[in-house]
Amino acid sequence: MFLLRDAIFLIELAFYCPLIPAAIFILLAHGFKKPYTWRPIILPLFILSGLRIAGAALGLASMSPGKSNLLTTATLLDTIGLAPVMCLLVGLLVRANAPLYKGFPFWAFLPLQLTVIVATVLTAYGGRDLYTSAQNQSRDIILMRAGTFIFISIFTVMVVLAVLTLLNVSRQCCHQTERAATICTLLCVPFMTIRLAFSVGSLFTMSDGNKSVLNPMSEENTDIWVHFFMVIVVEYVVALSATGVALTAKNRIMLESGKDDLLSDEEDEGHRA
Repeated sequence: MFLLRDAIFLIELAFYCPLIPAAIFILLAHGFKKPYTWRPIILPLFILSGLRIAGAALGLASMSPGKSNLLTTATLLDTIGLAPVMCLLVGLLVRANAPLYKGFPFWAFLPLQLTVIVATVLTAYGGRDLYTSAQNQSRDIILMRAGTFIFISIFTVMVVLAVLTLLNVSRQCCHQTERAATICTLLCVPFMTIRLAFSVGSLFTMSDGNKSVLNPMSEENTDIWVHFFMVIVVEYVVALSATGVALTAKNRIMLESGKDDLLSDEEDEGHRA
C-alpha cells in the first residue's frame, strides 16, 4: 500500500523526469560551443533534476523489504536544491546579459556561483546527520544557519543584478529573449523568498533537528506536505520557468558592437542569413 511519502516520490518523478529531455533539446536547438548560450542554465537544471529523480527512485526502492535504509538517503536528497536553483537563476542573468551593449560580463557572476558552493558545503556538512543523529547537533545547526544566510546574501545580490539588467535591456531594442529571461528571474523572486524564509524560520525555531518543520524524516502527514510544497514545488516552479524561457527563446538576436563573438553558432548563422 502506498503511503503519502511514496505518493510524493511518484509526483517528483512526474515533475522532474520531463526536464531532462527538455534540457537536452535546449542544447541541441540553441547550440553549446560558445560560452554565452543557454549552457549556464543547463548544468544546474541537470543537477536539480538528477537529485530529485535519484531521491524519488531511492524512496520508491525503499518500499522493498530489506531496503528501508534507503529512505534516509532519499529524503536527505530532497533537502538539496537551493544551490542548483540559485545557479539556475544566475544562469538566466548570464544569458540575458550576453548580447547586451554594456551588459554585465560573465565574470561578474562568478563570485555568486563560487559563493553558492561555499554555502552548499556549509549546509550539506551541517545537515549530514542533523536529522538522524543526536551528536554535534548544536554545531550542525550553526553551520546550516550560516549557509542559509550566505544563500540569502547571494539571493539579494542576484535580485539587484536582475533589476539592473532589466533596466539595461529595456533601453535596448530587439532583445525579447533577454528581456524574457530577466523578467523570468524577477518573477521567481517571490517563490525563492518563500523558500528562504521557510529555511530561516525552520532553522531558527528549533533546538534540534527532530523539532524542525523542515525535518525530512518526519512521519507526520502535515510535515511531509509542508516539506513537499516549500522545498520541492517551489524549486520546481523556478526550474520549469527557466526551462520554458529557454524552450521558447528565439535563436536570432541582435548583434551589438563588440558582442559578435558571444553569439552561439546557430544565432550567428541566423543573423548572417
